[in-house]
Amino acid sequence: MCLGTVGRITTVGADRCVQIRTGDREIRASLLAISSAVRPGDWVLVHSGLVLARLTEQEARDALELRAPIDEGAK
Repeated sequence: MCLGTVGRITTVGADRCVQIRTGDREIRASLLAISSAVRPGDWVLVHSGLVLARLTEQEARDALELRAPIDEGAK
C-alpha cells in the first residue's frame, strides 16, 4: 500500500519545484502535477516526488492524525 506524504511548503523555486517539511525531514517535490498556485506555508499532499494537491490546514491535520498509527508502527 502506498500513502502520500503530507507536508508544509518551506520554499518555492523558480523551476516549479518546492521544498517541503514533513515531520523531521525536508523533501523536494515538483509542482508539475498541480495547477493551483502554492506558496510557503501551504499544506500539500506529495507522492512519488509530485505535489498532487493543496490541502487546507484542517485537511492536513486530519490526514496526519489518521496516519499517526501507521507512522508509529514503522518505528
